[in-house]
Amino acid sequence: MSIIRKNISRKTKAKAIALAGVILLLTGYVIWDVLCSGPLTALLSNHDRVVEFVERMGFFAPLIYILLQIAQIILAPIPGQVVGGVGGFIFGWWGILWTLIGSTIGYLIMIIISRKFGRSLIEKIFKKSAMDKFDFIFGEHAAIILFLVFLLPGLPDDMVGYMAGLTDVPIKNLIILMTLGHIPTIIITNYIGMGLGESNLVPVAIVAVIVVIVFALALWQKERIISFLKKGKAEEDKKEDENQ
Repeated sequence: MSIIRKNISRKTKAKAIALAGVILLLTGYVIWDVLCSGPLTALLSNHDRVVEFVERMGFFAPLIYILLQIAQIILAPIPGQVVGGVGGFIFGWWGILWTLIGSTIGYLIMIIISRKFGRSLIEKIFKKSAMDKFDFIFGEHAAIILFLVFLLPGLPDDMVGYMAGLTDVPIKNLIILMTLGHIPTIIITNYIGMGLGESNLVPVAIVAVIVVIVFALALWQKERIISFLKKGKAEEDKKEDENQ
């Protein structure tokens, strides 16, 4: 038992150090970019030019963004938070609509891929050991558990999204669950992106800091969150067995 606890402790410490390192690097880059008028500062200071350029593209601008959002959903390595922020920066509040449209289409394609090619293909994309941790999503209460996975930050919702296609939940219900679960993240990331084009960055900075803290805490407590979801399903299954 002591060896297991030591391994878990080291693993948790490694994750915390890695996360802190990433945050420090990002913070350092932002400071350098502001002080040296780097590419990020140049982009943010030319917000009007960016919007003017996008408006000249007409209908193709939101179409390209929707395609980018679809790619972000299907291809896990692309960070959705960054894409959502870009949508808010370029399109303002309209970015939420375009993000929802792209996300919904992406979810549909993701589910179709899962149901057509099965688990064998998904295990080639993600580690089998990681997938095995979330096998508890299968069962009678899959819809509720899936919604919580998509809603809570820090969980691998891209992998679980593919696994969701293997459940017995109807496609229409899955898309609704995925969309509703991701709406808070979509609104927040678009708001942050939209705020970057404004002169007063204080509200955006406050929201961004809160988001980073919540996300960091969620990653730190990831295993506990997963255990909580597993426990909830086990208790529900136990009640079902007692009622039969």
